[in-house]
Amino acid sequence: MKTTSIIIFLMFIAFYSFSLELSEGRIKILLHENSGSFSAYYLEDINTGKYTPFLFDKDPETSLLSIMSDNKIFKMGNSSVFSKDIFTTPTGGKIVWESTVLKVTEEFSFVKSQSSSLSDGFKIKILIENTSDQNKIIGLTYLFDTFLGEQENDHFLLDSGTPIASENSILSNFPNYWISPSSEDTFLGLQGMVRGPGITVPNKIIFANWKRLQDNLWNYHVKKNRNFNLIPYSINDSAVSIIYDPIKVSRQSSREVVIVLGAYNNSSFKGSSNTEDSGIDTLFDQTVSTDVNPQNTETSIKSDLIATTDLLKKIDSFLEFPDNITDGEIDLIVQILETLKQRQKLYENR
Repeated sequence: MKTTSIIIFLMFIAFYSFSLELSEGRIKILLHENSGSFSAYYLEDINTGKYTPFLFDKDPETSLLSIMSDNKIFKMGNSSVFSKDIFTTPTGGKIVWESTVLKVTEEFSFVKSQSSSLSDGFKIKILIENTSDQNKIIGLTYLFDTFLGEQENDHFLLDSGTPIASENSILSNFPNYWISPSSEDTFLGLQGMVRGPGITVPNKIIFANWKRLQDNLWNYHVKKNRNFNLIPYSINDSAVSIIYDPIKVSRQSSREVVIVLGAYNNSSFKGSSNTEDSGIDTLFDQTVSTDVNPQNTETSIKSDLIATTDLLKKIDSFLEFPDNITDGEIDLIVQILETLKQRQKLYENR
Protein backbone atom coordinates (compact mmCIF):
# COMPACT_ATOMS: atom_id res chain seq x y z
CA MET A 1 0.00 0.00 0.00
CA LYS A 2 1.02 3.65 0.23
CA THR A 3 3.36 3.22 3.22
CA THR A 4 5.67 6.13 2.43
CA SER A 5 2.90 8.62 1.76
CA ILE A 6 1.07 7.60 4.95
CA ILE A 7 4.20 8.15 7.07
CA ILE A 8 4.72 11.59 5.53
CA PHE A 9 1.07 12.41 6.08
CA LEU A 10 1.25 11.45 9.76
CA MET A 11 4.48 13.43 10.28
CA PHE A 12 2.84 16.60 9.06
CA ILE A 13 -0.69 15.98 10.32
CA ALA A 14 -0.54 19.06 12.54
CA PHE A 15 -0.34 21.22 9.44
CA TYR A 16 -3.40 19.53 7.97
CA SER A 17 -5.58 20.03 11.01
CA PHE A 18 -8.17 22.40 9.57
CA SER A 19 -10.90 21.09 7.31
CA LEU A 20 -14.19 22.60 6.26
CA GLU A 21 -16.87 20.06 7.18
CA LEU A 22 -20.00 19.80 5.05
CA SER A 23 -22.83 17.39 5.79
CA GLU A 24 -26.33 16.60 4.61
CA GLY A 25 -28.41 13.46 4.95
CA ARG A 26 -26.04 10.48 5.06
CA ILE A 27 -23.08 12.27 3.47
CA LYS A 28 -20.19 14.10 5.11
CA ILE A 29 -17.49 15.89 3.11
CA LEU A 30 -14.27 17.41 4.43
CA LEU A 31 -12.46 20.04 2.36
CA HIS A 32 -8.86 20.17 3.56
CA GLU A 33 -7.57 23.72 3.59
CA ASN A 34 -3.85 23.06 3.39
CA SER A 35 -3.85 20.56 0.52
CA GLY A 36 -7.07 21.44 -1.28
CA SER A 37 -8.02 17.75 -1.24
CA PHE A 38 -11.27 16.27 0.04
CA SER A 39 -12.58 13.29 1.99
CA ALA A 40 -16.11 11.91 1.68
CA TYR A 41 -18.02 9.61 4.03
CA TYR A 42 -21.29 7.69 4.10
CA LEU A 43 -23.36 7.33 7.28
CA GLU A 44 -23.56 3.55 7.20
CA ASP A 45 -25.41 3.16 10.49
CA ILE A 46 -27.73 5.99 11.53
CA ASN A 47 -28.24 4.52 15.01
CA THR A 48 -24.54 4.32 15.90
CA GLY A 49 -23.36 7.24 13.78
CA LYS A 50 -20.84 5.04 11.96
CA TYR A 51 -19.34 6.74 8.90
CA THR A 52 -17.52 4.78 6.20
CA PRO A 53 -15.08 6.56 3.85
CA PHE A 54 -15.88 6.35 0.14
CA LEU A 55 -12.20 6.84 -0.78
CA PHE A 56 -8.84 6.19 0.87
CA ASP A 57 -8.85 8.81 3.63
CA LYS A 58 -5.62 8.22 5.55
CA ASP A 59 -4.01 10.47 2.98
CA PRO A 60 -6.73 12.45 1.13
CA GLU A 61 -4.19 13.82 -1.37
CA THR A 62 -4.06 10.43 -3.12
CA SER A 63 -7.30 11.45 -4.85
CA LEU A 64 -6.57 14.46 -7.00
CA LEU A 65 -7.71 16.76 -9.77
CA SER A 66 -5.31 17.38 -12.65
CA ILE A 67 -5.70 20.11 -15.27
CA MET A 68 -3.98 20.14 -18.66
CA SER A 69 -3.68 23.53 -20.34
CA ASP A 70 -1.82 23.82 -23.64
CA ASN A 71 0.06 20.57 -22.89
CA LYS A 72 1.13 21.79 -19.45
CA ILE A 73 -0.03 19.57 -16.58
CA PHE A 74 -1.03 20.94 -13.19
CA LYS A 75 -1.91 18.76 -10.20
CA MET A 76 -4.18 20.85 -8.03
CA GLY A 77 -2.64 21.11 -4.56
CA ASN A 78 0.86 20.41 -5.83
CA SER A 79 1.32 23.40 -8.12
CA SER A 80 2.79 26.71 -6.98
CA VAL A 81 1.23 28.33 -10.06
CA PHE A 82 -2.23 28.36 -8.44
CA SER A 83 -3.41 30.12 -5.31
CA LYS A 84 -6.17 28.41 -3.32
CA ASP A 85 -9.21 29.44 -1.27
CA ILE A 86 -12.01 27.41 0.33
CA PHE A 87 -15.53 28.74 0.80
CA THR A 88 -18.92 27.58 2.01
CA THR A 89 -21.84 27.88 -0.43
CA PRO A 90 -25.64 27.68 0.00
CA THR A 91 -25.52 24.07 -1.23
CA GLY A 92 -22.16 22.92 0.18
CA GLY A 93 -18.67 24.27 -0.35
CA LYS A 94 -16.06 24.99 -2.98
CA ILE A 95 -12.34 25.16 -3.61
CA VAL A 96 -11.16 27.96 -5.90
CA TRP A 97 -7.77 27.70 -7.62
CA GLU A 98 -6.48 30.72 -9.52
CA SER A 99 -3.45 31.50 -11.69
CA THR A 100 -2.72 34.41 -13.99
CA VAL A 101 -4.58 32.71 -16.87
CA LEU A 102 -6.95 30.13 -15.34
CA LYS A 103 -9.54 30.02 -12.58
CA VAL A 104 -10.64 26.55 -11.47
CA THR A 105 -13.67 26.22 -9.20
CA GLU A 106 -14.34 22.81 -7.66
CA GLU A 107 -17.81 22.96 -6.10
CA PHE A 108 -19.25 20.24 -3.86
CA SER A 109 -22.98 19.76 -3.25
CA PHE A 110 -25.30 16.96 -2.16
CA VAL A 111 -27.61 14.74 -4.22
CA LYS A 112 -30.17 12.02 -3.57
CA SER A 113 -30.47 8.75 -5.42
CA GLN A 114 -33.84 7.93 -6.92
CA SER A 115 -34.63 5.49 -4.10
CA SER A 116 -33.47 7.57 -1.14
CA SER A 117 -35.24 10.19 0.93
CA LEU A 118 -31.91 11.45 2.32
CA SER A 119 -28.84 12.74 0.50
CA ASP A 120 -26.69 9.68 -0.18
CA GLY A 121 -24.36 11.09 -2.81
CA PHE A 122 -22.50 14.20 -3.82
CA LYS A 123 -21.77 16.21 -6.92
CA ILE A 124 -18.45 17.76 -7.92
CA LYS A 125 -18.91 20.57 -10.43
CA ILE A 126 -15.61 21.71 -11.94
CA LEU A 127 -15.61 25.03 -13.78
CA ILE A 128 -12.43 25.99 -15.62
CA GLU A 129 -12.39 29.61 -16.73
CA ASN A 130 -9.91 30.85 -19.32
CA THR A 131 -9.28 34.33 -17.94
CA SER A 132 -6.53 35.08 -20.46
CA ASP A 133 -6.78 36.95 -23.76
CA GLN A 134 -5.86 33.86 -25.80
CA ASN A 135 -7.68 30.66 -26.69
CA LYS A 136 -6.49 27.58 -24.78
CA ILE A 137 -6.71 23.81 -25.08
CA ILE A 138 -7.94 22.56 -21.71
CA GLY A 139 -8.64 19.08 -20.35
CA LEU A 140 -8.97 17.52 -16.94
CA THR A 141 -8.75 14.19 -15.20
CA TYR A 142 -9.83 13.15 -11.74
CA LEU A 143 -7.99 10.32 -10.01
CA PHE A 144 -10.12 8.65 -7.33
CA ASP A 145 -8.19 6.46 -4.90
CA THR A 146 -10.78 3.76 -4.26
CA PHE A 147 -10.19 1.11 -1.61
CA LEU A 148 -13.49 -0.62 -0.77
CA GLY A 149 -13.14 -3.21 -3.52
CA GLU A 150 -9.60 -4.09 -2.45
CA GLN A 151 -11.09 -6.53 0.06
CA GLU A 152 -12.82 -8.35 -2.81
CA ASN A 153 -11.53 -10.45 -5.70
CA ASP A 154 -13.24 -8.02 -8.06
CA HIS A 155 -12.06 -4.50 -7.27
CA PHE A 156 -14.75 -2.95 -9.47
CA LEU A 157 -18.11 -3.82 -11.01
CA LEU A 158 -19.97 -2.23 -13.90
CA ASP A 159 -23.71 -1.57 -13.88
CA SER A 160 -24.24 -4.78 -15.86
CA GLY A 161 -22.58 -6.79 -13.10
CA THR A 162 -19.43 -7.28 -15.19
CA PRO A 163 -16.47 -7.60 -12.80
CA ILE A 164 -13.16 -5.79 -13.23
CA ALA A 165 -10.48 -7.80 -11.43
CA SER A 166 -7.48 -6.43 -13.33
CA GLU A 167 -6.33 -3.38 -15.25
CA ASN A 168 -8.88 -2.16 -17.78
CA SER A 169 -10.20 0.85 -19.64
CA ILE A 170 -13.47 2.03 -21.16
CA LEU A 171 -13.28 4.19 -24.28
CA SER A 172 -16.82 3.84 -25.68
CA ASN A 173 -20.17 2.18 -24.93
CA PHE A 174 -19.94 3.63 -21.46
CA PRO A 175 -21.92 2.05 -18.61
CA ASN A 176 -24.32 4.15 -16.58
CA TYR A 177 -22.05 3.70 -13.56
CA TRP A 178 -19.18 1.75 -12.01
CA ILE A 179 -19.00 0.39 -8.46
CA SER A 180 -16.21 0.01 -5.91
CA PRO A 181 -17.94 -2.78 -3.95
CA SER A 182 -17.92 -3.07 -0.18
CA SER A 183 -17.79 -6.33 1.75
CA GLU A 184 -20.24 -4.92 4.33
CA ASP A 185 -23.86 -6.04 4.29
CA THR A 186 -25.23 -2.62 5.25
CA PHE A 187 -23.12 -0.63 2.77
CA LEU A 188 -22.81 -1.98 -0.76
CA GLY A 189 -20.05 0.35 -1.92
CA LEU A 190 -19.18 3.49 -3.85
CA GLN A 191 -21.08 4.22 -7.07
CA GLY A 192 -19.51 6.47 -9.69
CA MET A 193 -22.03 7.78 -12.20
CA VAL A 194 -20.90 7.92 -15.84
CA ARG A 195 -24.06 8.94 -17.67
CA GLY A 196 -27.32 10.59 -16.70
CA PRO A 197 -29.08 13.93 -16.45
CA GLY A 198 -26.60 16.72 -15.77
CA ILE A 199 -23.59 14.36 -15.68
CA THR A 200 -20.66 14.97 -18.03
CA VAL A 201 -19.73 11.78 -19.89
CA PRO A 202 -15.93 11.29 -19.88
CA ASN A 203 -13.78 10.39 -22.86
CA LYS A 204 -12.05 7.58 -21.01
CA ILE A 205 -12.19 5.62 -17.75
CA ILE A 206 -9.13 3.69 -16.55
CA PHE A 207 -8.98 1.12 -13.75
CA ALA A 208 -5.41 0.40 -12.65
CA ASN A 209 -2.89 0.39 -9.82
CA TRP A 210 -2.98 3.72 -7.97
CA LYS A 211 0.74 4.52 -8.22
CA ARG A 212 0.89 3.65 -11.91
CA LEU A 213 -2.01 6.00 -12.59
CA GLN A 214 -0.72 8.73 -10.30
CA ASP A 215 2.67 8.70 -12.03
CA ASN A 216 1.18 8.94 -15.52
CA LEU A 217 -2.26 10.50 -15.44
CA TRP A 218 -2.39 11.78 -19.00
CA ASN A 219 -0.63 9.15 -21.12
CA TYR A 220 -1.42 5.86 -19.47
CA HIS A 221 -1.11 2.65 -21.49
CA VAL A 222 -3.41 -0.09 -20.23
CA LYS A 223 -2.22 -3.68 -20.17
CA LYS A 224 -5.18 -6.00 -20.01
CA ASN A 225 -4.99 -8.68 -17.32
CA ARG A 226 -2.25 -6.85 -15.38
CA ASN A 227 -3.18 -6.91 -11.69
CA PHE A 228 -3.39 -3.99 -9.27
CA ASN A 229 0.07 -4.57 -7.78
CA LEU A 230 3.20 -2.50 -8.32
CA ILE A 231 5.83 -4.39 -6.37
CA PRO A 232 7.37 -3.29 -4.04
CA TYR A 233 5.62 0.10 -3.89
CA SER A 234 1.94 -0.73 -3.65
CA ILE A 235 0.17 -4.05 -3.29
CA ASN A 236 -3.49 -4.72 -4.13
CA ASP A 237 -3.92 -0.97 -4.58
CA SER A 238 -6.52 0.03 -7.17
CA ALA A 239 -7.82 3.38 -8.37
CA VAL A 240 -9.98 4.82 -11.15
CA SER A 241 -9.11 7.74 -13.40
CA ILE A 242 -11.88 9.72 -15.13
CA ILE A 243 -10.51 11.58 -18.15
CA TYR A 244 -11.99 14.47 -20.12
CA ASP A 245 -9.87 15.11 -23.20
CA PRO A 246 -8.49 18.59 -23.90
CA ILE A 247 -10.74 20.82 -26.02
CA LYS A 248 -10.57 24.41 -27.18
CA VAL A 249 -11.76 26.97 -24.63
CA SER A 250 -12.00 30.45 -26.08
CA ARG A 251 -10.53 33.42 -24.27
CA GLN A 252 -12.73 34.74 -21.47
CA SER A 253 -14.80 31.56 -21.74
CA SER A 254 -15.09 28.37 -19.65
CA ARG A 255 -15.47 24.60 -19.58
CA GLU A 256 -17.65 22.75 -17.07
CA VAL A 257 -17.57 19.11 -15.95
CA VAL A 258 -19.99 17.47 -13.49
CA ILE A 259 -19.06 14.29 -11.62
CA VAL A 260 -21.45 12.44 -9.29
CA LEU A 261 -20.50 9.84 -6.68
CA GLY A 262 -22.56 8.19 -3.98
CA ALA A 263 -23.59 5.09 -2.08
CA TYR A 264 -24.53 2.14 -4.27
CA ASN A 265 -28.06 0.93 -3.56
CA ASN A 266 -29.27 -0.49 -6.89
CA SER A 267 -30.49 2.98 -7.86
CA SER A 268 -28.96 5.95 -9.69
CA PHE A 269 -28.22 9.64 -9.25
CA LYS A 270 -28.82 12.76 -11.29
CA GLY A 271 -26.27 15.50 -11.65
CA SER A 272 -28.80 18.27 -12.10
CA SER A 273 -32.46 19.11 -11.69
CA ASN A 274 -32.22 22.00 -14.15
CA THR A 275 -33.66 19.91 -16.98
CA GLU A 276 -36.78 18.69 -15.19
CA ASP A 277 -39.07 21.36 -16.63
CA SER A 278 -38.11 20.53 -20.21
CA GLY A 279 -38.85 16.82 -19.76
CA ILE A 280 -35.65 15.81 -21.56
CA ASP A 281 -34.41 13.98 -18.44
CA THR A 282 -37.56 11.82 -18.43
CA LEU A 283 -37.02 10.99 -22.10
CA PHE A 284 -33.41 10.10 -21.33
CA ASP A 285 -34.44 7.75 -18.53
CA GLN A 286 -37.03 6.07 -20.75
CA THR A 287 -34.59 5.61 -23.62
CA VAL A 288 -31.65 4.29 -21.61
CA SER A 289 -33.72 2.04 -19.35
CA THR A 290 -35.53 0.36 -22.25
CA ASP A 291 -33.49 -2.68 -23.25
CA VAL A 292 -33.72 -4.43 -26.60
CA ASN A 293 -36.01 -7.43 -26.26
CA PRO A 294 -34.33 -10.30 -28.16
CA GLN A 295 -37.64 -12.17 -28.24
CA ASN A 296 -39.55 -9.26 -29.74
CA THR A 297 -37.30 -7.01 -31.81
CA GLU A 298 -40.30 -5.42 -33.52
CA THR A 299 -41.58 -4.03 -30.22
CA SER A 300 -38.14 -2.66 -29.38
CA ILE A 301 -37.89 -0.93 -32.76
CA LYS A 302 -41.32 0.67 -32.31
CA SER A 303 -40.32 1.84 -28.85
CA ASP A 304 -37.19 3.47 -30.23
CA LEU A 305 -39.16 5.09 -33.06
CA ILE A 306 -41.45 6.66 -30.48
CA ALA A 307 -38.39 7.87 -28.55
CA THR A 308 -36.95 9.33 -31.77
CA THR A 309 -40.20 11.15 -32.53
CA ASP A 310 -40.35 12.51 -28.98
CA LEU A 311 -36.73 13.66 -29.23
CA LEU A 312 -37.40 15.51 -32.50
CA LYS A 313 -40.35 17.27 -30.86
CA LYS A 314 -38.15 18.28 -27.93
CA ILE A 315 -35.47 19.63 -30.25
CA ASP A 316 -38.10 21.65 -32.17
CA SER A 317 -39.31 23.18 -28.90
CA PHE A 318 -35.75 24.01 -27.87
CA LEU A 319 -35.11 25.75 -31.20
CA GLU A 320 -38.02 28.08 -30.54
CA PHE A 321 -36.13 29.47 -27.54
CA PRO A 322 -32.45 28.66 -28.20
CA ASP A 323 -31.18 31.03 -25.49
CA ASN A 324 -32.85 28.87 -22.84
CA ILE A 325 -31.08 25.64 -23.78
CA THR A 326 -28.66 24.49 -21.08
CA ASP A 327 -25.44 22.51 -21.48
CA GLY A 328 -27.07 19.72 -19.48
CA GLU A 329 -29.95 19.47 -21.97
CA ILE A 330 -27.53 19.35 -24.90
CA ASP A 331 -25.54 16.59 -23.17
CA LEU A 332 -28.72 14.56 -22.69
CA ILE A 333 -29.72 14.96 -26.35
CA VAL A 334 -26.29 13.70 -27.42
CA GLN A 335 -26.52 10.73 -25.04
CA ILE A 336 -30.01 9.80 -26.30
CA LEU A 337 -28.79 9.92 -29.90
CA GLU A 338 -25.77 7.74 -29.04
CA THR A 339 -28.03 5.22 -27.31
CA LEU A 340 -30.34 5.06 -30.34
CA LYS A 341 -27.37 4.64 -32.69
CA GLN A 342 -26.08 1.71 -30.65
CA ARG A 343 -29.55 0.13 -30.76
CA GLN A 344 -29.65 0.56 -34.54
CA LYS A 345 -26.44 -1.47 -34.85
CA LEU A 346 -27.99 -4.23 -32.75
CA TYR A 347 -31.04 -4.32 -35.02
CA GLU A 348 -28.86 -4.50 -38.15
CA ASN A 349 -27.03 -7.52 -36.75
CA ARG A 350 -30.23 -9.48 -36.17
